[in-house]
Amino acid sequence: MSTEQQGSGPGGGPASFFAAQTALTVIEEAVRSAQTPRTAEDSGSAVSSDQALDALLLLRELRDQLAGWETGLIEAAREAGASWAELARPLGVASRQAAERRYLRLRPGAPGTTGEQRVQATR
Repeated sequence: MSTEQQGSGPGGGPASFFAAQTALTVIEEAVRSAQTPRTAEDSGSAVSSDQALDALLLLRELRDQLAGWETGLIEAAREAGASWAELARPLGVASRQAAERRYLRLRPGAPGTTGEQRVQATR
């Protein structure tokens, strides 16, 4: 197994672009499945507060991990030839400048620097 196929990538991100793409597809299918209306059998089972709290904790942990993947996916798109203008729509921003600013704010920088300081240092 190659280094790219095992473990996680730097900073806790996916091991490769293809690992991220596969994981995101599985997550999307799981979310779609969870949104399917419950059956009569399911509606009879009560949810405990511990189950709800555990689910919220898991959601927060997953959200944090997935947020860390964004810079790597942006870098993969840029290395593959995508322009900042092309990245704007998938990132949910209105312009190429906003897409680049988002990337600069998210990427790791010198310890103690803020995202805005990284943007200003690059400009």
